[in-house]
Amino acid sequence: MNSTNVLQTYVLWKGVDGELFRYIFDSGVLSDEGNSEGLRALKDPARPLSCQWLTDKAGYVCMPFKDSARILPDRTGVLVIFKPGSYTHPDGNDIFPCPNNAAIYNADGSLRCQVRFASGPERNADCVIGRTFTRTITHQTLPIGRRGDPIDPPIVQFGVLVGTREHPPESFYVLNTETGELTNGLFSVPC
Repeated sequence: MNSTNVLQTYVLWKGVDGELFRYIFDSGVLSDEGNSEGLRALKDPARPLSCQWLTDKAGYVCMPFKDSARILPDRTGVLVIFKPGSYTHPDGNDIFPCPNNAAIYNADGSLRCQVRFASGPERNADCVIGRTFTRTITHQTLPIGRRGDPIDPPIVQFGVLVGTREHPPESFYVLNTETGELTNGLFSVPC
């Protein structure tokens, strides 16, 4: 199967004079040279308009929200983590409310799935998915084999850091990018 791949993600910004600028959020395989300078050059007050990504087959995909997208490790889609209140229904309720405030979109812009906790925090609305995180396991830590033995090839886990509204994200959850299920990665990141 010859799937479409995401090359780069953006947030489209508009200056007060109407000038537009695509701010590169995840540079992927392309360069992000001049990115910060271009955003600073917009006339204030500048505001974000939409999230976009560039694909290798379909060109630009534009979405109706302003949150940033991270490219999935296999490049077939993106993960968007929504800040509370940033993407709402007409009545003001979140489309992706906490604690499941993230979604995976396919490269073509179709919704693959909402991110959900396999167990635990799904009952706690105070939990907030904070940001993406990748960890690489290079030595044996599981009770299989001898602890400390090198793992070849290393295990790469892609997921998110989760916190609460009062505390920064610090608990790592592994993300299944096909189902959107988060499982506890038994790992905490010191603040």
